[in-house]
Amino acid sequence: MFLPPSRRIRAACALAAASATVLALSGPALADAAGLATGPAAAPVPAAGPAAPVIASAQLSVAVAEDFPRVLSYTDRADGARLLGSTAPVTRVVLNGTPYAVQAKGAPVLTASSAAYTLAFPELPGVEIDASLRVEGRTTTFRVTAVRDTDAFRVGTLDIPGHDLVSVGSADGGAATAFTRLDPDSTRTADVFAQVTDATAAEANPVGASYAIVSTGRLAAAVESNSSYDKPAGASARDGARFWHQARKSDTETRVGVWSGQWTYRGAGAPQPESGDGLPWAKVVVTPDANADGATDWQDGAIAFRTIGIKAPGSEQTPDRVVAHIPFNFASQATHPFLRTLDDVKRISLATDGLGQFALLKGYGSEGHDSAHPDYGGNYNKRAGGLADLNTLLKEGRKWGAGFGVHVNATESYPEAKNFSETLVDKTKPGWNWLNQSYYIDQRRDINSGDLARRFQQLRDETDPNLSALYIDVYYTHGWIADKTMQAVQAQGWNVATEWSEKFERASLWSHWANDLDYGGATNKGLNSQIVRFIRNGEKDVWNNHPVLGQTALVDFEGWTGETDWNDFTANIWQRNLPAKYLQQQKITRWNGNDLTFTGGVRGTVEHGSRTFYENGRKVLDGDAYLLPWAADRKGGKLYHYNKAGGTSSWAVPAGARSYSVYKLTDNGRVKTATVRPVGGKVTLDAVAGQPYVLYPDRAPAQRAAKWGQGTPVKDPGFNDAGLGAWARAGTVARDTDAQGRNSAKLSGAATASVRQRITGLTPGARYTASALVEVEAGKARPTTLSVGGKAVTVERSALDDRVAASDWNGTRFQRAKVTFTAPADGSVPLRIEAAGGSTATVRVDDVRIVANAPATKDGAVAYEDFEAVDQGWGPFLKGDSGGTTDPRTHIAQLHAPYTQAGWNGKAIDDVIGGAESLKSHDENSGLVYRTAPWTVPMKDGHSYRVEYDYQSSHAGAYEWVTGYDRTSGTGPAVETRRTPIGQQRTTGHFAETVTAGCGDTWTGLRKRGDAPDGADFVLDSFTVTDLGPAAERAACGTLAVTAPETLEPGRANEVRATFTNDEAAAITGARATLTLPEGWSAEPAAPVALDPVAAGGATTVAWRITPPVDAAYRPYTLGAEVAYDLGGAARKLTAATTVRTLPPPPTADSWASDLDWTSATNGWGPVERDLSNGETGTGDGSPLRIGGVTYAKGLGSHAPAKVRYYLGGRCTSLTAEVGVDDVQTSRGTVRFSVLADGTEKVKSPVLKATDAAWSLTADVTGASYVELVADDGGDGNGNDHADWGNARFHCAP
Repeated sequence: MFLPPSRRIRAACALAAASATVLALSGPALADAAGLATGPAAAPVPAAGPAAPVIASAQLSVAVAEDFPRVLSYTDRADGARLLGSTAPVTRVVLNGTPYAVQAKGAPVLTASSAAYTLAFPELPGVEIDASLRVEGRTTTFRVTAVRDTDAFRVGTLDIPGHDLVSVGSADGGAATAFTRLDPDSTRTADVFAQVTDATAAEANPVGASYAIVSTGRLAAAVESNSSYDKPAGASARDGARFWHQARKSDTETRVGVWSGQWTYRGAGAPQPESGDGLPWAKVVVTPDANADGATDWQDGAIAFRTIGIKAPGSEQTPDRVVAHIPFNFASQATHPFLRTLDDVKRISLATDGLGQFALLKGYGSEGHDSAHPDYGGNYNKRAGGLADLNTLLKEGRKWGAGFGVHVNATESYPEAKNFSETLVDKTKPGWNWLNQSYYIDQRRDINSGDLARRFQQLRDETDPNLSALYIDVYYTHGWIADKTMQAVQAQGWNVATEWSEKFERASLWSHWANDLDYGGATNKGLNSQIVRFIRNGEKDVWNNHPVLGQTALVDFEGWTGETDWNDFTANIWQRNLPAKYLQQQKITRWNGNDLTFTGGVRGTVEHGSRTFYENGRKVLDGDAYLLPWAADRKGGKLYHYNKAGGTSSWAVPAGARSYSVYKLTDNGRVKTATVRPVGGKVTLDAVAGQPYVLYPDRAPAQRAAKWGQGTPVKDPGFNDAGLGAWARAGTVARDTDAQGRNSAKLSGAATASVRQRITGLTPGARYTASALVEVEAGKARPTTLSVGGKAVTVERSALDDRVAASDWNGTRFQRAKVTFTAPADGSVPLRIEAAGGSTATVRVDDVRIVANAPATKDGAVAYEDFEAVDQGWGPFLKGDSGGTTDPRTHIAQLHAPYTQAGWNGKAIDDVIGGAESLKSHDENSGLVYRTAPWTVPMKDGHSYRVEYDYQSSHAGAYEWVTGYDRTSGTGPAVETRRTPIGQQRTTGHFAETVTAGCGDTWTGLRKRGDAPDGADFVLDSFTVTDLGPAAERAACGTLAVTAPETLEPGRANEVRATFTNDEAAAITGARATLTLPEGWSAEPAAPVALDPVAAGGATTVAWRITPPVDAAYRPYTLGAEVAYDLGGAARKLTAATTVRTLPPPPTADSWASDLDWTSATNGWGPVERDLSNGETGTGDGSPLRIGGVTYAKGLGSHAPAKVRYYLGGRCTSLTAEVGVDDVQTSRGTVRFSVLADGTEKVKSPVLKATDAAWSLTADVTGASYVELVADDGGDGNGNDHADWGNARFHCAP
């Protein structure tokens, strides 16, 4: 090998210096920051031979090759123990997926601790790579320092197969390996531990790993790399091949080598290649017995790994983040405005004596959660208080120990987002579909263009630094795109949390699905690796439960997933989180089953079946009771005491304190209960079951004043102060804390009761909306009036359940009443909430708000809403029973033309039909979507009202406008007196009808039909109610409902029923029912039908046989019914209507099932898809049908339990299909398929798993009128059960 004289001399000198260093240096092995154990005095280590240059540190001598930057061996300088590295030359390097011959361009340039190489590629003139090996302490680093390429060949990706960074063999005493992948399946482990012996089988192909540790009886080694796959697939998905390992046989031994996975130097489409720290590197750390347990194994390598591993920014704060919670805003409801969240942060801090909080704001932008992604900045939730209130929350929350994150989405975008464009998204790829249909972002373009970083930078620039974390939702990607996303956000100072535990694993601090124990299934929870948890237990909260380590958990009280129980929330802190966080304060050093040793003198174990902790020999946790020290130095700090069962217990305490003050913790802070003095080094404590306490040496510091309502015009708007000190009170008034720990003001007793305070600091002449949540005791009446600034609104009865899942009060009858007023010249007004005397009904009040806004008014209107200035909620409308207590699919839509309007990408109707905002219901759940209440739209008994609005409706037969009343008795459900079908209206139309108020508290609203077509939208604006004066005809008190089959067969009689319920005070006789049919249809009987007498509260049903014409077109039709009767000399009538469809025509030739219209379909998740697999909740958002690696262009994508019903009219003989679990579920999901013909089962598959190939299905359907395609879960629940009917085809005669 030829070297220029200068380089040759320099290399020779360096080699001599390195060899001299190896011979001269001796002494103990130096312990590193992770606690690597020191060893005995070093013996002289022989210098490597002339063919093996040596580089060295005080701890290691490293023999390196001349032909390629590869380590040949690592020798511990303390005792001569050795590990091998590469045992075979590297002759080819893979560039851009193609292997090329490689050779060193000259000998390496050596210094005492490094070797530098230049690599050339004979087949690629002008392409060169500079690389180096360097040893520092116990770490040896391989690093690419420069890449020179050409216009003809640009280097993109780099792989070096077989480039063993370290290896162990059967000839090495005690050789063992420990490998793992990132796997969130809590029912198994991804860890693979193995001894390397002569019996170890050779592996034909390399195996991927996310973490790799090898060991012998004397040394252990761990590896780390900035490996990043440009386009990961197969084994490299889920970061599953950061490293490759392979067992190889030779004549003398079996050896397992470990090398780095792919590096990306220039990602596809990247404007610039990597540079600096972004260039490829890999590290190996070698250690002897690091935990001083007398053995060397994988745990020693795991300890050493902490010195080289990529560590998530912010992980040092993880042990102190004890309390995670999610203030949730959704669908314009603003149930948790930012300054209310500030009060919740204070309440948590007071109740825990200042434990650290991680508050994840879901819904900080636009109209709340899942709205206007990815407008990270510049589009804040104005109904929650906007940017100003958000920053107040962030700044003040820091003082109470809270750090904040926001929920963002870098995967999907919604058309209302200001940043939405056809450049940002692929409009052919729909994503999540709840409030709106989203579309998948072109993530590569987004990162390469700098747009992603720009959007996040806007958020960073506009918000206080205490907004420190980004919760990046629904992020599916791994590899270079994900890594560059992390680089972009971390460069701006963001910490990261994720939905799933294996995403952004080297950056994420918290995983939602791992912590939310009721969210997702057991196969997608925390990381299941003991290896990873050993290394990183205290760095992040992404784990499954363990008998000693436990786990942190998310139990919320702010409406996320409908959870509202403060008591459950706080119990979770004391029972799960605090013990887990106590252990996170220290690092694991030894893990032997259920016996773990930590730094700091801490040990965790299981004794007599109970979890037990010791600190420096003192027992600090015993099962469900503990006295845990909680101070940074663990000396002389406070101690938390908790005893789930309650009672007396004794605990050893640290020496030094003469006495401890004992305080019970309440949501108003510490309350002293006792002083205890150590006796024999122990204190004896008496605890109430489930009551947390804190102990301070001597006494506690002064407690911060809460200042409830800080930043708002109202002091203590949530009645959190136990003494209600901010409110003047009259009558019987007290703070009420219910069984779930929710606070409110309770007004009771028969006399007038009220709370009041003077509001100051308002802007003179400005308009404001004042509101409060009010609940009058169910079944009773008590006028309760909110008055402010000369305006008032009264709630007399509470008949409507709160069904907004995001509301703290869901499941009760709290509803918001509001009034708009103008601030006087002095900016000061009295605010009063008064329950009238004369009733003993209890009234509860909560969440008093005053916000600046100026909603439009309309002369002569009882109510008018254009949705341009709604303070929170849906203007005059309250959520009904649609979907039950859930997150609704209705919100105030924002204009972003053309993307939110009809015509773009096939949109059927506009999202906004007037001004900049309209009320949109998107593919809503069936049931009452929303309705008015007497305090939002007052209607007097005996008066007529014109109800009108502008609207668009995407489909006929989807929605109905409803009129009804709540009984003044307060008993029974609401009564619906009229349902008016709303037809398809794809340009803006005008709806108007007259409502006669009576029979109770009259209301009006929108209902979604149970048989509505998928994807049906309804948009409303300019809602107006006008009082027309006394009605000419009294309201009929009762209901009329028309029921019919979902589909009617032309030419055959089909039964239709009308049921009349009498809600009058007297019996009704002589009533007659009339049916209105489409032209050409017939009914039997044809004439009006006389009804039997109907008692008060009774009901009767009349039936007709309806026959559509044989040639009736396949489309929706309206059937109307009327019941007329006289009562008290006055004529009254009820009308009702329903929409039916005729059957689709039967097939007349062989037909794909996906090309036929079905008569009905039910599905376990979202809609059944045609020619796509089951996706999310929208139509057309699935991926291609794929079972066992085979793609099907035709078929159905469903999710168990599912049933799809077809009308065949006896014309078909068989159904064939290839069925199975879609490949989108790589390892989870079990489904059983069956086919029913006219109700008789014709075929049933075995239970098919995600890993199974498609099962060929044939069903005999000869002569059947109806056939049902059924997919059931495999008996283990329906999680992940994506059921495909590939190539489903009916074989039919003409």
